[in-house]
Amino acid sequence: MKHYFDFNGTSTRQEYWGVSIVVCVGMVLALVLTEIAPFLALVLLIAIIWGYSALIIRRLRDAGLSLWWFLAAWVPYISFISMIVFGCIPSQGSGDKK
Repeated sequence: MKHYFDFNGTSTRQEYWGVSIVVCVGMVLALVLTEIAPFLALVLLIAIIWGYSALIIRRLRDAGLSLWWFLAAWVPYISFISMIVFGCIPSQGSGDKK
């Protein structure tokens, strides 16, 4: 999570799943905050969306996939499946190592 808002570089599967869990918790927190402090919830949601977008871009680079797959992460019903697939695809260079 050191480069949470950075779109450059790559993200490993471990980093992807770690940040994905934090994003899920943050989304639940933002939903709770909508009743108490709507402006704070909006700021939290913008930060979550920005950081998760950066994470997806870095993960796609690490897996060697086209960045157009980024759009699949924002399509309703497909986004959950794409989240699991992006997290399970091995890194581009890891297949040759023993």
